[in-house]
Amino acid sequence: MDWQTLEAAVDTAVFATWQEAVRLSFLKNGVVDPVRPPRDIKAILHHPGLDGALTLGGGMLTSVAASRHYLVIERAKYPGLIIRAQDRVRATERPGMPWYEVSKVNDRHSGIIILELGEA
Repeated sequence: MDWQTLEAAVDTAVFATWQEAVRLSFLKNGVVDPVRPPRDIKAILHHPGLDGALTLGGGMLTSVAASRHYLVIERAKYPGLIIRAQDRVRATERPGMPWYEVSKVNDRHSGIIILELGEA
């Protein structure tokens, strides 16, 4: 089994277990972008504990800033999705449906897109 096949199998299992509904709202110059309408998707919204530790599985542990959230999107499920810094994410399944602002977009992974989020 090659690494891409293994990666896809792991991604499928992780997304099936941890994804939740979120709304992506796209902005241009601080206002709603009429070319990119809001989109409801399923993704993994993660906020590390207050100690800043993020468990990656298999005993791996990394340190991240405690004030940051991360949204992990399954690339194959949403082809053509373009997200930019300053777009917004709403956690529609969480109490109070909080908003987050996209601060960074990492789309260099083969199977996922990772957004770094701050409080909006």
